[in-house]
Amino acid sequence: MQINLILLAAGKGQRYQASTSGQVGCATIKQLADIGGKPMIVDRVEKLKPLLINPDINNIYVTLGANKNVIKAVLPQDISVIDSQHWSQGMGHSLAESVQSIKAQSSHVLIALADQAMISTEHYQNLLSASKKQPNKIIATLCDEQLMAPAIFPEKYFPLLIKLQGNKGAGLLLKSHALQTDAIACTTAKFDINTLADLEQIRQQLDHSKQENNLHQNTPSHCQNLEPV
Repeated sequence: MQINLILLAAGKGQRYQASTSGQVGCATIKQLADIGGKPMIVDRVEKLKPLLINPDINNIYVTLGANKNVIKAVLPQDISVIDSQHWSQGMGHSLAESVQSIKAQSSHVLIALADQAMISTEHYQNLLSASKKQPNKIIATLCDEQLMAPAIFPEKYFPLLIKLQGNKGAGLLLKSHALQTDAIACTTAKFDINTLADLEQIRQQLDHSKQENNLHQNTPSHCQNLEPV
C-alpha cells in the first residue's frame, strides 16, 4: 500500500469571518484559529504526523487556497503543500485537484478536514488499520448515522474523486457507495468549526477532555471500531 494523506484547508471560511466582526488580520482566518495555543492547521498536522511512522504512509499534503501564503508560513517546512487553483468554486474542486496531483504515487488517499478539530490521532490510526484489513473498500468515519470524513479511498475511486465539483466533497461519494464502505465510529467527528461560537465550544470541550484525561488515565476513547455498514 502507498497511502497519501490530504488535509483540506483551502476554503475562505466566510461564515467564520462573518462571525469575527470587529477583529482584523489573522484573527479572521479560520485555519489560523487558536487551538490549544497553536493555529488550528498546525494542530491538525501534528495529529497526522505520527502516522508517518507507518511504512505504508507516503506523505502528508495540505491543500491551500484562500490566504495560502499566510497559512503556509505557519506550517512545518517538511509539509508538502498543494495549491488549489479553483478553491473558490468549492471543496469538491479542491479535493479533485488534490487527488489529481498525487494519484500517480498513491494506492489510497486519506482525506481529512482541517476544521474537524477534535479528531484524534487514534482515530486516524484506526482508519488506517481498517484499510489494511480491507484495502479494496472505502473506510469512512461514522457519526450520528452518517458517513463522513476523515475517510480513506482506494485507487479505484480516484476517477470519481477527480470529478467532484462545487461544494460537494467526499460525503456525496460516501453516501452513494455506502455498501462498499466500512465504518469506524467517532462521536467527535460532528464537531467542526464554522463560526467563532463553534471554536469556543470546541475549546471548552478540549479543555474538559484534557481535565478528564488527567483524572482518569484509562478513560475509553471517543472512537471505536464498528461492524461494516
